[in-house]
Amino acid sequence: MSRIIILILLHVIADYFLQGSKLSKLKALKLSYLFEHVAIYTGIFIVFSPLLLGLTIVEGVIFSLINGAAHFVVDFIIGKLKLKYHDTNESAYLSVVGADHTIHIIILILTYIYMFPNAINAAYLLN
Repeated sequence: MSRIIILILLHVIADYFLQGSKLSKLKALKLSYLFEHVAIYTGIFIVFSPLLLGLTIVEGVIFSLINGAAHFVVDFIIGKLKLKYHDTNESAYLSVVGADHTIHIIILILTYIYMFPNAINAAYLLN
């Protein structure tokens, strides 16, 4: 269970705290900013997934690249919805933001469990 919490914390740090407000706004407008955002996100996972999730370096890179690609697709679609509802419908906009968080977390957890089914039940040790 603690590895799931680490996944969520890594996501929050990589997706929100390491992204400035400028990048947050512009990633929905231009692909170059979305690529920059996803590169930061994926880089954080490449560095920290072997250290905190019990993965080898190769496993960490593969896991991170898969989730980076998924993150790109989700942010591309969600970004369009955020732009659509940002100034017109606050409740719809907040629903889109909530869906964004939820989808990212679900994808991270499912890919981790699918790729490393024994890691969830393993004793938590820093590698």
